Amino acid sequence: MDDDGDHYGGGEGSITLRCNECSATEVYSPDDAVDGFFSCRRCYAVHTSTQVTATDPNDFNDSMPFLRRVPTQTPQTPAPYRTPHPAHGGPTARPFDDFDEPSAPQDFAPGADAWGNPEELVAQVRRRYVLGLQVILQRQLEVLVERHRVGALICGVAGTIWVRLVAASKVFDEMWPQKVLAQDEAVEKLKRSASEGDQKPHQVKYELADAALARKGTRKRCEFIFLRSLRTMLPLYSTLAVSFLACHIAREAILPTDISRWATEGKLPYVAAFTEVDKLLGSALKCPLDARQLFRPVRVIGTWQLEAAAGSIAQRIGLRLPSVNFYAIAQRYLNELSLPVERILPHACHIYEWAMPAELWLSSNSDRIPTRVYVMAILIVSLRFLYNINGQGIWEEICEAGITAGGSDPDANSLPSMKPECRTNAFGTKELLCTLAEACDKIDVGHDYSKDLRSYLKYCKDVVFPGIAYSVEEAHLIEIFHDMYKAGEDDNPKVHMEEMQTTNGVNKRCQDGTFVGARRFSTSSGIQRIKSEMEDHGFCYMPPGRGLRSDNYLHYRRKTVSGSLVSVSHADYYILIRAFAKLAEVDIRIIHASVLKLERRLASIEKRIGRSLDALQNLPSLANG
Repeated sequence: MDDDGDHYGGGEGSITLRCNECSATEVYSPDDAVDGFFSCRRCYAVHTSTQVTATDPNDFNDSMPFLRRVPTQTPQTPAPYRTPHPAHGGPTARPFDDFDEPSAPQDFAPGADAWGNPEELVAQVRRRYVLGLQVILQRQLEVLVERHRVGALICGVAGTIWVRLVAASKVFDEMWPQKVLAQDEAVEKLKRSASEGDQKPHQVKYELADAALARKGTRKRCEFIFLRSLRTMLPLYSTLAVSFLACHIAREAILPTDISRWATEGKLPYVAAFTEVDKLLGSALKCPLDARQLFRPVRVIGTWQLEAAAGSIAQRIGLRLPSVNFYAIAQRYLNELSLPVERILPHACHIYEWAMPAELWLSSNSDRIPTRVYVMAILIVSLRFLYNINGQGIWEEICEAGITAGGSDPDANSLPSMKPECRTNAFGTKELLCTLAEACDKIDVGHDYSKDLRSYLKYCKDVVFPGIAYSVEEAHLIEIFHDMYKAGEDDNPKVHMEEMQTTNGVNKRCQDGTFVGARRFSTSSGIQRIKSEMEDHGFCYMPPGRGLRSDNYLHYRRKTVSGSLVSVSHADYYILIRAFAKLAEVDIRIIHASVLKLERRLASIEKRIGRSLDALQNLPSLANG
């Protein structure tokens, strides 16, 4: 500092100083001095040319210290002992003093609160986070290949996608720390200005990382700011999205419902994957954040968001995606519903090749209907056409036959699909509806850990709260509770058997919240139950039609009843879409809306080419003719 940078005046006992670094002029009082020197309030530069000297307070009536000018040079404290000269270019060695002991308590870990090198702090947090996500993704791919029988091709595909995603995120940009701190400061200024009533935008100013970190206060706050930015640029769920995207490109019949379910149940490394990071990467000595803080997810992403995240990643890295593997997914759905694949799948593939709806491609829009729903819609249209499900009253005949044959039989309240009258030699419409009703009750949408208390406690220990150690007393108390629960099971085997039946498919909870055991037909009429179920799901029951339709299959519409939109349909059609909706884990009205949209598209194609869906069965003969 030069002498021209200091100016006295500004009031009794005060001093006006001008900083030569930032040219800021401020008025200081003697109480603002720290260790006898003043610091600039804007850039924190020390005014070494002015010093507050301590004097005898009895010599002055106002008890004010004396301000005097001192030379510009910084005073040096001589070392108590002479030290050897350091090597050329090396740092000066700290003088040794046996009597130099701290006057205040210190941490057990020296330098734990020290800032150190800010650039090294940023580099360690960023490198640890990216490598940790890469390790979690690698473990997910290994589990998909080894446990879930997915082709090993996804490993190479996912590796390429991950590298391009990291490059597109620009997380290793040199200006990333400055941008993060500048954006955080701009947000704080906007909050302060909003509280003060000033809505003027503030200019984002980038500066050196050292100065920005020094003005941020604590190191913990900067760590939180960097971690929050990393989780925004590369979220934790991006590993699941990349895994699903690799399966999609490799033409595997893996759905977002599978990835989300396996991640929730702990069958795919995600919730408790942070426990394996330190084992695979080693302990982070320089990274201040542990694996739990870095890689512990708050929740598992939903199926709709997972598919949208995969589409967003593909769009971000400029990847052109194919449509879903319709053949593999449709074959999987037909096998799960126990339907004849040889008869239904070729017709469904013809509709797929004919219509080619754009909804079968991944999209980054999280509000769009998932692709699996449109695969279901094509299968439903095929079944309606092949088995003439056009409101002919087939389900009403099944219900009446079941009630009539029941009589006083104790099995009179069972589902019609369990009646021998529903079994025919040829797989016709009755057999189809009975098979769908039976398959719908067998579909389990619950998780494996919800079977019993023991499974749930094991799930909490291994997945929800992994790595938590308890004391000897707590472990002993847990064993006591386990013994009490086991003793209760042994004393009441009947209750335990009912609970096991509940979890094995008799009383499983369905998607609509009811139990399969409660889905029984009353002895009075089975149609009343199906009517009430349709009303609960936003459908209006339509009585069976009279004659067959010769031109085309029946098109349903929606109407407004009491201010709400209600779907009108027959019981046959409702039984059909109910099983597919439960298998796809979506609301039944979403399936119905997708079917209506596909039917409108097919109607426009039929009108344009002058042919109907009936021509699909005669395509070879038409081609030869």
